[in-house]
Amino acid sequence: MERARELDTVKYCVLLSQKYINQVPNEAQEVADLRSQWTRMMSDLAAYHMAGDPEQFDQLRQMLRQHWQGLDRAISDSLTPDEVRPLRISAVEITARVEDIDAKQAAATEIAVQNQVDRLGKDLGVALNVALAAALILAVGCGLYILNIERQNRGRYEEIVVARQDLERLSARLVDAQESERRTISRELHDQVGQTLNAVLVDAANLASRIPPDDEVGQRYLQNIRSHADASVNSIRDISLLLRPSMLDDLGLIAALEWQARETSRRTGIDVRVNADGVDESLPDPLRTCVYRVVQEALQNVSKHSHATYARVEVRQAGERLELRVEDDGQGFDPKRSRGMGLLGMEERVRQLGGRVEVSSVAGKGTTVSVTLPAPVRVATG
Repeated sequence: MERARELDTVKYCVLLSQKYINQVPNEAQEVADLRSQWTRMMSDLAAYHMAGDPEQFDQLRQMLRQHWQGLDRAISDSLTPDEVRPLRISAVEITARVEDIDAKQAAATEIAVQNQVDRLGKDLGVALNVALAAALILAVGCGLYILNIERQNRGRYEEIVVARQDLERLSARLVDAQESERRTISRELHDQVGQTLNAVLVDAANLASRIPPDDEVGQRYLQNIRSHADASVNSIRDISLLLRPSMLDDLGLIAALEWQARETSRRTGIDVRVNADGVDESLPDPLRTCVYRVVQEALQNVSKHSHATYARVEVRQAGERLELRVEDDGQGFDPKRSRGMGLLGMEERVRQLGGRVEVSSVAGKGTTVSVTLPAPVRVATG
């Protein structure tokens, strides 16, 4: 653009010079301005750098010098038409030569710009390829790293699953061992300790006939023995039933739940009722034991924490599903914040049998424990 402006200046000065051919300037200032512009134009051309053929530009400088010499004579002296004609032809040739140089300079500049664009495109292509290669390497590295992390997480997850399964099996074995131990202790208390205390009571009754009625001290000691033995028998019976009620094995689930309700009402004064609907008494022992223990734990929580006045135990069997519901009118609690060992124990027992537990409670409106267990249906055989 700068070269084009300089060449336009040359054309302007040449065209301006035609004004003074055969016409003497009116003022000396006009001549001074023309000489100043011409001098500045020639100075700029001296510093002009032409891309391509420098000889053509040297010819232009020579033509301009010759044209100025003729123009200087035209300004100083009037010339004849024959003398003016070469100056006009020189001006046209100079203009044509300037336009030719300008076109060549524009073409050379366009080629240079195109070469720079091509070189820049190549550089950008190389940079893009390098960036794509780096991104590909980074993606591959990230993919391998993610796969490694995923493999590690999968291994840890499998370890956790195995550990959880082992823990569940261990918990089930502990529950079974606990129930077996409770059954054994209950039987031992009932068969041995209870029978021994009953023998003491029988011997005390036999001894009463041998102590004279007027022996008040002997009668008093005998009465103390009978009272302590009778209290011990009752305590042994209660402990034995709490550990493992024999009626659960002898009379079935509903009878054991009704006894549990009566005992809770007797000890706490809470009105506990049991409602059963269509429950098969031939349920498997693990299922009967789970239901009994869940009700036992729920009623213990009611008596210890709820300050309730009544509680309802509902057991219903529908198809291959056994539903248990224990509700009270106590003060309630927040199940998400208050989860004691009792609730955890219930959930663990129920989960081992493939069931689920839901605890809902509202402050001041009581608590409801809902349990759903799979209950196999016994097929009658003819």
